[in-house]
Amino acid sequence: MDYPIVFIPGLFGSLGDDVVKGTGEFSFGFAEKVYRPFIEILNSMGYIEDENLFISYYDWKKHVLEAVDKYLYRDIEKIKKDTGYHKVIIIGHSLGGLLARAYMAYFNPSDVDKLIMIGTPNLGSIDAYCFWSGGKLPYSKVEDNILYNGIKGAFTLYYNLYHKTNHIEALRSIFPVAGDLLPSYAYGNYLYWEKEDYRTGISIDKMSIENSFLNNLNHKIINPDKLYIISGSGSQTNMEFMVDLKGEKSIKWEDGKPRKVYKTNDGDGTVTIFSTFGTLGGNSIVLEGNHTDILYKSQNYLSDILEKPILEEVEIDKTEKVHAILASASPELEIVTSDYNEISSKYMDIKDSRVQAVYLGNDNFWIMAAGDKDLDVKINTESTRKAKPGIYENIISL
Repeated sequence: MDYPIVFIPGLFGSLGDDVVKGTGEFSFGFAEKVYRPFIEILNSMGYIEDENLFISYYDWKKHVLEAVDKYLYRDIEKIKKDTGYHKVIIIGHSLGGLLARAYMAYFNPSDVDKLIMIGTPNLGSIDAYCFWSGGKLPYSKVEDNILYNGIKGAFTLYYNLYHKTNHIEALRSIFPVAGDLLPSYAYGNYLYWEKEDYRTGISIDKMSIENSFLNNLNHKIINPDKLYIISGSGSQTNMEFMVDLKGEKSIKWEDGKPRKVYKTNDGDGTVTIFSTFGTLGGNSIVLEGNHTDILYKSQNYLSDILEKPILEEVEIDKTEKVHAILASASPELEIVTSDYNEISSKYMDIKDSRVQAVYLGNDNFWIMAAGDKDLDVKINTESTRKAKPGIYENIISL
């Protein structure tokens, strides 16, 4: 039976007032260039948005179970009512896969015909340790996909400017989801210390921090016949940390400050194959590619699972350079790109597909431009204020 699809994006993949006040209705936001090609792949199989294909946006800063209850559960109930189907197929990318698992474990598993998880950290990710223990906001560069790193850079720029705090407990209260992404007990030890070339593991069950969400979720059994798990390989992925234990006994880096990272190519640059597959069983496949590439490379596998032929190939644009910008200026802000295409953005009516802009109110603009290596962006402002307009930019390029 052709059940409707519910797609759940990953971390940073939803933008709206619930995530950042002033940004309006939910959308992919700056992740549009990441997820729109994937939606077009599903379109090429005959799925049409708001008919038999639905996107479940959510506030990815929240605890997973809270996000499931507030967003995913309500979305699925509405989809069932609107379409008349009593089941859905869920596709979750990265963190989105954890929301889907939690829905099946704690809410209504009988409502799900199939669960397809792509690049999901089912056993957790050690990169979450850097934030939860040390307050690195929100993540450092962890993979080789420049567009995804550009999106992270945009959010990092925003939160660094609007939430100026390095207090661990304050940051954890803003981003409780990071605690749900820590390695679980099933991941095993991931911190080590070294003395005179002797390497000793720090027992994960004796650390001061733990991921109670994943530890509990990993005890919940999901019918493996419903599960399809896609992992990526070939990108260097953080696997373990060598830490320094000589720091002061405080909440920051209480279990050790990383001074060296051990990587593996058995991962997608964000999540290891080991963590993606976990102990879930089900149907699994490994695709060569990074955390976002595997979305697009999964199309033939998805076609087989969904029993839907691909009617048209989708072209994926290559991104080589990303500008993430926060501008405090007048509403007469003007964006000038490298080919001298001037974009007046008084009402944020931008025609250039490479540029996305969000008006945050009080003459504050949040802008991201993504394109080839020759892309350059200049911001022209004519402020009505006496103070000089503030322009904060983060440029990421190959």
